[in-house]
Amino acid sequence: MANVADMITKAKAGLVLDNPFFASIVLRLKVVEAKDDPMCPTACTDGKRMIYNPDWMGKWNLDNIKGILAHEAMHVAMAHMCRRQDRHMGKWNAAADYAVNNILLSCGFHLPDDVLKGMFSLDESAESIYNKLPDNKKCKGGGGGGKGQEQGGAIDYDSPDPGNCGGIMDAPGANGGKATQSEMEQAEQENKIMVAQAAQAARMMGKLPGALERFVTELLEPKVLWTNVLREFVNSNAKNDYSWFPPNRRHIYRNIFLPSIRNEELGEVVVMVDTSGSIGNDDLKQFASEMTAILEAYDATCTVIYCDADVAGTQVFTRMDLPLILEAKGGGGTDFRPPFKWLEQENLVPKCCIYLTDLECNQFPPEPEFPVLWAKIGKWGCEPPFGMVIEMDKE
Repeated sequence: MANVADMITKAKAGLVLDNPFFASIVLRLKVVEAKDDPMCPTACTDGKRMIYNPDWMGKWNLDNIKGILAHEAMHVAMAHMCRRQDRHMGKWNAAADYAVNNILLSCGFHLPDDVLKGMFSLDESAESIYNKLPDNKKCKGGGGGGKGQEQGGAIDYDSPDPGNCGGIMDAPGANGGKATQSEMEQAEQENKIMVAQAAQAARMMGKLPGALERFVTELLEPKVLWTNVLREFVNSNAKNDYSWFPPNRRHIYRNIFLPSIRNEELGEVVVMVDTSGSIGNDDLKQFASEMTAILEAYDATCTVIYCDADVAGTQVFTRMDLPLILEAKGGGGTDFRPPFKWLEQENLVPKCCIYLTDLECNQFPPEPEFPVLWAKIGKWGCEPPFGMVIEMDKE
């Protein structure tokens, strides 16, 4: 058997030459041999160390060891050791492995046999994957014979490394135990700086694969949740009333009585739904669920206008009619002008308007006198000449 420490050194050198992003992270980790540690039968990382079992590591060739080092480096880059919270450790390891391995394989790494791969998209988070995995401790998933998901197999959540490629441990705290929440948050911020530096080093060498470029962009420039933007848009257009009853609770303990703000009145809200055929039932349900939660908090009337190339139907909802149920009507071409024309004919001036659409149309009305939010489905479409756009992320 070749000297494992020498193989690891050679693998590091190979990463420096061919995969500088991963090399930058691996070189920051303290490499520790742990032959008889039951909590590390393969390899693992806590963000500071990479611990390995020499008997297991010695089974693999140089390309596999490079893949294992990159695997642990990607766990660190994704801060998986900081994000587990109260999730089951074994299941969290499995979910994190799917998130890591799919990217590594797209980058051309050679991983050991029986790793967890496939099933999920490259940009899916460990949290999202965790929620989709079954809860039973020995579930079907993960491959065999190097073919991953194609052949199936059992994922043992009781194993310290369910994915057989190197696991993760919780980040250590200053006192030796698990890091506190504030320490976890600090570690995540430090990781972002590390990832940015690693990406820059790789770019300078012209060796940052597309999958890593997307990962780095999303990590350093995260998307704002569309649901938060939608809620803030509605909140900002609600009527703010001051009331002495109940008083402002934040100051009662000081024997200071001030009025509280009540955001209970919203008035007329208009929801326009593009029914040209590109908006699916799942999109309608997701959007309707969020709008229902918002309208439950306000005394408001919601007028829904269905439109393709013309107004195909309308509905009116109040608090008594919730939950909001959207049913697509129409299905022809797209024109954004008719629903605004309909409002004008009805002499209806809403407090705010939300248009659910893919924005694949260039026929817009003149800018109305009320605020408009375009809730966009999909990656294409035109830039509207007025209003604000949010992109609805698909789960």
